[in-house]
Amino acid sequence: MKRFNFTGMMAPTFAPFKSDGSLNLDVIPTYAKHLRKHGIKAVWVNGTAGEGMSMTVSERKQIAEAWMKCRDDISTVIVQCEAGCFKNTTELIKHAVSIGVEGVALLPNLFDKPKTTDDLVDYMEEASKVCPNTPLFYYHIPMKTCVELSMSEFLEKGAKRILNLAGLKFTDTDVAGEGRKCVLAAGGTLTIFNGFDEKLQEAVSHGFNSAVGGTFSGFPTMASQIFSFMKESNDAEAKKVQEELLIQVGAVFKQSGGFTVASLKTATSLLTGIDMGPTRFPVKPYTPAMVDRLREDLRAVGLSVH
Repeated sequence: MKRFNFTGMMAPTFAPFKSDGSLNLDVIPTYAKHLRKHGIKAVWVNGTAGEGMSMTVSERKQIAEAWMKCRDDISTVIVQCEAGCFKNTTELIKHAVSIGVEGVALLPNLFDKPKTTDDLVDYMEEASKVCPNTPLFYYHIPMKTCVELSMSEFLEKGAKRILNLAGLKFTDTDVAGEGRKCVLAAGGTLTIFNGFDEKLQEAVSHGFNSAVGGTFSGFPTMASQIFSFMKESNDAEAKKVQEELLIQVGAVFKQSGGFTVASLKTATSLLTGIDMGPTRFPVKPYTPAMVDRLREDLRAVGLSVH
């Protein structure tokens, strides 16, 4: 297969829900235009921010189809298809391929977790059989999956056996160590997305040239500036912007004390004026009082809110 050529910013999309918890697909075209307005024409669908693991197979298909209808604004769509049950996973992969996505991504199996990199290669190889001509990505997010394996070792082994293995999303803090090894794996032919906004400048300094960042929907300006400054080899300014971004991210997660989809989704609604709706159980949505406090926290760091 040809190399998956992508650089820059890809937004992990939120799943818009109505107040009753049902899908609100009518929001997605507006969401897509908002992303394009900010220079983002690529999306990562049904991942962590997108609450993919909290939706039914049917709902996930509808979300993917809705994004594929936004081709005037979005040119690259990667859909995360892990579903727990492998039959459901392969059903989602086949559907994603049938609607013409640019890539398929998979979390590991979350019950019978891979214990070795060989186990993970076996799993991804089996999945690849239903999408042999579509770029396949592994989604590495150990803070959620508790799968702590060497990603560079996985890539070196996987690239030899899985012809459509295109790379991975590296949502891990060790961008200087294991992340750098991933960038260099398989002769540097794979696409490695940085997955932590808090590590963006450091990741780019170690060879990452693409990112899937949770802030890209709600407040993408800082991340865009980091990419621009790093392209100009202006590390000093990029580091200053990164510090500002850390302050903004801190405001988003001030109440929760750390990452939660509810914090980020609610903040994105406030910052964009696009109602993404509540999070779905078991992720507890923000109460009205929490939303008011979040609004003030965002204003306190200089962000404009609706």
